[in-house]
Amino acid sequence: MAPALKVIAPRTSETTRSSVTTGLPDELLGEQIRRLRLCAAVAMGLWTFGLVMDSLVRPRTVGTPFLLSTFVIEGVAIAVSGLLFAYLRFTTHPPRIQAHAGLVFMVLNAMGVGLLNTWARPLTADALNELSWNTIVILCGSMLMPATPKQMLVAALLSASMDPLGIGLAALRGRDVPTAITTLVLFLPSYACALAAVVPVSILNRLGRRLRHARELGSYQLVRLLGRGGMGEVWLGRHQLLARSAAVKLVRPEVLGAGTEAAASMMLRRFEREAQATASLSSPHSIRLFDFGVTEDRTFYYVMELLAGRDLETLVREFGPLPADRVVWVLRQVCHSLA
Repeated sequence: MAPALKVIAPRTSETTRSSVTTGLPDELLGEQIRRLRLCAAVAMGLWTFGLVMDSLVRPRTVGTPFLLSTFVIEGVAIAVSGLLFAYLRFTTHPPRIQAHAGLVFMVLNAMGVGLLNTWARPLTADALNELSWNTIVILCGSMLMPATPKQMLVAALLSASMDPLGIGLAALRGRDVPTAITTLVLFLPSYACALAAVVPVSILNRLGRRLRHARELGSYQLVRLLGRGGMGEVWLGRHQLLARSAAVKLVRPEVLGAGTEAAASMMLRRFEREAQATASLSSPHSIRLFDFGVTEDRTFYYVMELLAGRDLETLVREFGPLPADRVVWVLRQVCHSLA
């Protein structure tokens, strides 16, 4: 195995942060944040559709009166949805803060639905017997919001309480409302959905913890895939105790044609010897090897120095053939490493 080569270039440091809000790995948490942003855009569209229906379509078709309170509630909901979308699109806040904003958005949406159900519309028996749209808000939130089970339970219970809260506000305004026991019975489906909302969040966090554990190689944790090749994958790794990033190369025996147990063991011994030989190299133009080992599934891994910059293929592709003096400068470093 030829030693990996490096050409001297300015070094940059790279730091990554894991979310302390959930047990989700960074890339999975980022995907949830992107879905939350899409959810904000969809919510803005749905509230806009409701405003058009309540202000234009229903008054002209079925004769439903248009109320100023409906316009205010739905208009505020559209604005809140748009603000959340813009915040998630342009913010530099850590994922923990963005996740909290998503939970607040879920509760605010439920508040808007509760006010529409009990403030802007008549409190008839038929209307109250219908399933509240807050059940949809809670169930969708449980599948989209990055949160811990406890955080989701609190947010879901608050969301389920927005309809009873609206009933209470209607009573303070002198409207005829059901008794407290009747109100609780009417909105029991919302509270049942609030309890069920913990299930998908718990499953997602459990999968995230398993994925995080599966990515732990010795003292290193895999953060992001850097590239794939014929022999395996290279990941950005982070030491669990030291503030140091590294390049972690995974080499699976089956990729190299080791079909039997004996062949796999021989292949692993070969790479172990090569790793030891690479670690003994002292040229400043050879990649430093920090660690190596074998995982439980017999995947061999190297932990190597992480470099920032272009490789020669990218350099030639972007700038064309190199001048002769620059090629000589590169080859001198390559030969020093090989020597």
